[in-house]
Amino acid sequence: MFFVVKLGLIVGFWQYLCAQTALGYGIPRKDLDSPGTLAISNATFTSKWIEGTDLVQIIEMIIENTDSTNWLTTSDKLNVTVVSDSVNLVQPGTLLRLRPGDRAIVQVGVKNKSNVSPGTTCSATVVANWGSASGNLRNTTATVTGPCGIGNYVSTDGSLEFHSSPDWFNDAKYGIFFHWGLYSAPAYGYIQPNESYAEWYWKRQHDPTYETHTYQYHLETYGESFNYDDFVSNFTASKFDPRSWLELIDAAGAQYFVPVTKHHDGFALFNFSASVSKRSSVHYGPKRDFIKELLSTAKTDYPHLRRGTYFSLPEWYNPLYTKYAQGEFLGGPPTNPYTGETIEYTGFVNVSDFVTDIQLPQMEALAYDYETEIMWCDIGGANNSTILMSAWLNWARGQGRQVAFNNRCGLKGDYDTPEYQTNANTVARKWESTRGMDPFSFGYNYMTPDDQYLTGYEIVQAVVDIVSKNGNFLLDVGPRNDGSIADIMVANLRDAGTWIKAHAESIYSTRYWLTTAGTGNLRYTTTAEAFYIHVLSQPNATVTISDPIPYLAGDSVTVVGGSLAGKAVPMTENSDGTYTLTVGSDVAAADKYVWTFRIVY
Repeated sequence: MFFVVKLGLIVGFWQYLCAQTALGYGIPRKDLDSPGTLAISNATFTSKWIEGTDLVQIIEMIIENTDSTNWLTTSDKLNVTVVSDSVNLVQPGTLLRLRPGDRAIVQVGVKNKSNVSPGTTCSATVVANWGSASGNLRNTTATVTGPCGIGNYVSTDGSLEFHSSPDWFNDAKYGIFFHWGLYSAPAYGYIQPNESYAEWYWKRQHDPTYETHTYQYHLETYGESFNYDDFVSNFTASKFDPRSWLELIDAAGAQYFVPVTKHHDGFALFNFSASVSKRSSVHYGPKRDFIKELLSTAKTDYPHLRRGTYFSLPEWYNPLYTKYAQGEFLGGPPTNPYTGETIEYTGFVNVSDFVTDIQLPQMEALAYDYETEIMWCDIGGANNSTILMSAWLNWARGQGRQVAFNNRCGLKGDYDTPEYQTNANTVARKWESTRGMDPFSFGYNYMTPDDQYLTGYEIVQAVVDIVSKNGNFLLDVGPRNDGSIADIMVANLRDAGTWIKAHAESIYSTRYWLTTAGTGNLRYTTTAEAFYIHVLSQPNATVTISDPIPYLAGDSVTVVGGSLAGKAVPMTENSDGTYTLTVGSDVAAADKYVWTFRIVY
């Protein structure tokens, strides 16, 4: 009798396990009515406010499911609030799902009480309540201390380090860079490492010990008496049309753009006081303010595109930069690389100091007159960035505008900018990978063959990979000297844009998954309501997922993009904890570049 009972228990338990596996639960599973255990960490008063509100400040935190078996689900009705003598809760936070061991960023919105000045250091208690489905209500709390309200910045590194990239920048994901200037006239860079950036043409002329080809190329093509500033006559901009550039940005699926306003050669494409400098396209050559034309047209005709400006802090050969010499930026005046003769620095105005009388006023013009939303600095070096940024951030806040600046202004900045490289996995600090469509150059290089430019496939792959790791992708286009853009770049950008727009929900306004960007050819993005699986190569009949994704049996899993968008695809959890997504040949054939699937919570 004992044997029979024992055998019956074993059979019954095995049938239970099989039933659980068939339901997609795996082994072992939890009681979905149990509310689990949560913990709050890294609660922070941020510099951000909820876009479109009267400065409703965002408190950000990480919520972790510390339970080993129980999930947080929609039915638990997580509600995150704030209790404080200093701030009032305006917008509570929530999470719809969190599997055991997983973490997610949660935001709540607060406003200072009437007796608390913006920027006052204060504290609050963050309170999370959940578990209503089971009747087993639970809560946890954490203390947050910091500046309550969006106060004034002062001109110190410490004050400015409080600032972080606004959520609109974190949502935008993909932007287009434009390197266009006098260097677009010779449009030459020898295709090999260290000498490849075409926009460094002038500097490479002065580097014969570098075994530079640019030095020899210029001598043979233009002659030793043709100085770099003589390219002003070649920089015609006869085909420059701001609307065609903006239409291309939009068609590419990008959400922001950053034109070069002044590169290291010091020749600017925007207007500022003539008492500062006359070295610009407003005073020489085309006599046009290209940055105004581009940004004004965008503001009127493409208001959804965020507007940035690139600005080089130093200038290679400005006579006043000599006192700040460092690295390859030694200052001037310039010399003819073949004769050694001192030559004119066209448009130079002999003011007192480069930083205070040229660099700072030019950056102030971009900040206020051109209302840039992204100050994209380059090189760093000598600067007055603490003065500029503190005043600009305060001014922008007064207008209800959230702006951003990168890590090359001589400050920590809002985000990092790796160049021609990416990160191997997720990085919590916001970052933006930048590179040219050209494999070696930002400026247009006529030496580059068409088949070397990034293809639509490569652009899409880069966007998905970078976004899954908490990055943005700033992809550079190098226009020709007349303002036209090579057909190959246009075609490849439009091709990528077709995919990006069809899969927009899985790219824009998503967040990275804190667990992993994905292993192998899988990448992930998340929103409050859904989890997205990106497959970087054409799938076979099935896709095996070994990462602990937040899938529960009964979830709707559907195709995103392609000709079968919205089609349901089966997913099961296996007994070893992996997942199988049954794709089928029809779904595999219905898309290209990256195959995306949505799990709806």
